[in-house]
Amino acid sequence: MLEALRKGTGSWVVKILLGLLVVSFAIWGIGRDTFSGIGQTGVATVGDTEITPNEFLDAFQREVRNLSARFGGQLDTERARQFGLHETTLQRLISRALYDEAVKDFGLGVPDSAVARAIRDNPAFKGVTGEFDRFQYEGVLRNSGLSPAYFEFQTRKDMVRSQLLEAVSGGTIVPRAMSEAIYRYRQEKRVAEIAVISNASMTNIPDANDTTLIKFHEDNKAKYTAPEYRALTWVVLAAEDVSDDVAVSDEDIKEEYDARIDEFITPEKRDVDQLLFAVDDEAGAQAASDKIAGGSVFAKLFDALATEKKNLTSLGTMVKSNLPEEAQDAVFALPEGGVTKPIKTAFGWHLFRVSKIAAGSTKSMSAASAELKKQIQLGRAAETLYKLSASLEDELAGGASLQDAAARFGLKVHTAAKVDARGQDQNAKAVDLPKISDFLSKAFESNVGVEPALNESQDGSYFLVQVTDIIEPAVKPFETVRTQVTADWKLKQQDEAAATKAADLIEMLKKGGGNLSDLASSLDFEVKTSKPMTRFSADGDADISFNLLAGLFKVQIGEPTTAATTANNGHVVALLKSIEVANPAMDTEAVKKLGEQINQSLSGDLLAQYQMALQDDFEVKVHRNVLDSLF
Repeated sequence: MLEALRKGTGSWVVKILLGLLVVSFAIWGIGRDTFSGIGQTGVATVGDTEITPNEFLDAFQREVRNLSARFGGQLDTERARQFGLHETTLQRLISRALYDEAVKDFGLGVPDSAVARAIRDNPAFKGVTGEFDRFQYEGVLRNSGLSPAYFEFQTRKDMVRSQLLEAVSGGTIVPRAMSEAIYRYRQEKRVAEIAVISNASMTNIPDANDTTLIKFHEDNKAKYTAPEYRALTWVVLAAEDVSDDVAVSDEDIKEEYDARIDEFITPEKRDVDQLLFAVDDEAGAQAASDKIAGGSVFAKLFDALATEKKNLTSLGTMVKSNLPEEAQDAVFALPEGGVTKPIKTAFGWHLFRVSKIAAGSTKSMSAASAELKKQIQLGRAAETLYKLSASLEDELAGGASLQDAAARFGLKVHTAAKVDARGQDQNAKAVDLPKISDFLSKAFESNVGVEPALNESQDGSYFLVQVTDIIEPAVKPFETVRTQVTADWKLKQQDEAAATKAADLIEMLKKGGGNLSDLASSLDFEVKTSKPMTRFSADGDADISFNLLAGLFKVQIGEPTTAATTANNGHVVALLKSIEVANPAMDTEAVKKLGEQINQSLSGDLLAQYQMALQDDFEVKVHRNVLDSLF
């Protein structure tokens, strides 16, 4: 066959055809479009810098851990993606890469001594003595999922970036006059007399006749229009539905237990203190050891020596692997309160004391058996589920109805007569639907008579949903919503009546018809004096809306203004009584902080503009195929 092909390609006819094919590829761009992205290994490239999948995943997982710690719960990868955390992470990495490209262009760098000093000066890495502590340093990095080498590499890059960014935005200066002007604007306070005219107080609203109500219903069709409803039929295939039928032997459980033994072992933990002596001070360590050994109370002598030498460090609660290898066996052989002989490590000579012991434990296989069996069943059920879903899909492709195909495999069929896009029925009650995030969106993407497609959900289950009927959006007949229309009409009339009362009161005040207290009393409204208000806060007064605040800061003393209440259940008339001008000289600290905030904002604007300029200098390419393959 291959020989025939080789001979065939020698024909001049075939050569012409192959030539035409190559030309067509060039004309239609097949080579460029069909194979774009093939061979890409990075998530993105910025100039000559490649953001690797490992770099992206490390940064993404750190963001997930940080967000989980902040909200006090475990955030899984899928939920993090729903929050857009992967995009935020990628944009942050792209920004750093842009700065790194600029750094290379300028030839910036920092010496090793500066990196070492920055790490030593970091408060997170200092022990109880206030000095840099190697154990503390490695422990903090370990808890953050970082190695010292990687952290030091990133520290150097951060320091070089800081040089660049400081040059761009470090010179911003906010004039004090600007800070003072903004302070005066923000901190000016005003006090007003307030009269609230509630809608509910408008009780003289006559009943509406049918003609009025029907017109109101007609004028407000959108308010009385029922949404689109769909009748749905669906089948869900979940691992839990088939897991109980998966056979698991005792040997399977033992194999799983042995493979995951670390999960069932709680290691012994010890609270450890240390006296640390210099690498060349073996004699000092031995002398301290001899003194402790000759005493009757280890702990008191240990603390006394620590006070004298000022070299005591509490290492906290440790498992064996947390300690230097040279000290592990000796420390974990001590009784509670015991002190080791001098032990040499790369950091110097140590005397370790064990102040507390928490015994370890191991969960037996029999105790973990039920849990392991269920997990094995769920794991194997995924394969069974996939095969079942494929068989179900084949049945449907062969012309079977969803009901017949489900019955063929003993699957339960669910139905709902009316469901809107929010998952509610015609009475605005939630319909019992699968707890699958894209179930409703898939249902509302389909149409009546369309063969249901098999969908895989984020939790690994499968579902098919079929639309059997569509009830188009329609205005509800007047008679079915008469009670609601009547109530809505009356509320609107009350609101208009209250607004008219407020407008009348404003006119009387403008014409000099007395002060607000006198007018309100004659009209049976209560008047209260507000607390001092700024442009942005009414100090918790729910009657004063932002619209009313805006009005009060436009009028002069003795002038009125009006606006609806915050809850839109009435109207407020306010008469400005006094203005308290803010004095920056009396609050210099606040003015200083305000200047710092403005400066920070200006710096952020400069950096944003600089980053946009860098994108013109260094091409940014995001390889979506690589990014998507990571999840």
